[in-house]
Amino acid sequence: MAKKHRPLLLPSIFLFVLSASFLFAAWRINDLPLKKLFASRKVSASWSILEEIRSLNELETAAYDMKVVFPFDFTGGDEVNWTYLKLQYDRDPKLFSSKINPVQYPGGLLPREWKYGELYRLCRQVGIDPGRPDYQFVVMTVSIRAGLDIDRWLAGFSIGEPFEAVEGITVIRDEDGGKTLKIKVAPVSVTSFIIKDRDGSSDGFPDVPLTPEGWRLLVEGLRPGLREMALEGGLLETAAEESELFLKEIFTAAGYDNVEFIH
Repeated sequence: MAKKHRPLLLPSIFLFVLSASFLFAAWRINDLPLKKLFASRKVSASWSILEEIRSLNELETAAYDMKVVFPFDFTGGDEVNWTYLKLQYDRDPKLFSSKINPVQYPGGLLPREWKYGELYRLCRQVGIDPGRPDYQFVVMTVSIRAGLDIDRWLAGFSIGEPFEAVEGITVIRDEDGGKTLKIKVAPVSVTSFIIKDRDGSSDGFPDVPLTPEGWRLLVEGLRPGLREMALEGGLLETAAEESELFLKEIFTAAGYDNVEFIH
């Protein structure tokens, strides 16, 4: 399995324009001169900027790209007795389905020979049989993305009365007039799965014909495993780092000298 972990960086010019629009919106909302805005209603101004960020809905900041081979990249490197599973499936698919249900075993633990029974059933459902000597496989190009969960982040702030009091935002001015913004850390989450349909022969791999229904079953069946691969590869950690960098640029452009995130 080939994989690539990459941040999704926004162009600097976009950051500058976006920051300027947030600051202008905050100035209009508060209807105050710029100097007074940061002097007497610093927290209110910060919250106004956050409200403007809300319009982005989601901000993707990292992607985990993979080229996976189905079914072999989903066995964890284990040797699988595909021939045994094929014999059991061909004998009675309904009985096969019951045997891959862990509920019927003591402690809910599947016997070793059935560990990849669900994977084999998915293979057969989409038209692939790794139990045959002339087995086939599918190469999939996947990009799983993550970023700032803006709605969940803003929902975590508590707005008090008067409006200047927002729990989760603190603005500190030092003796030299510098302003430090302390703000609650922004949560990140997986935002999208992009699984490309492809012509395998164009990449030098065998082109396995899949029906639209077979492709749908394959994508739905592999989604949890693909997500786990991306999470284990550090997708959310990278998304969090890139999100903080983005927000620091936003608030720095808005006039803050330092930005600290409260965990």
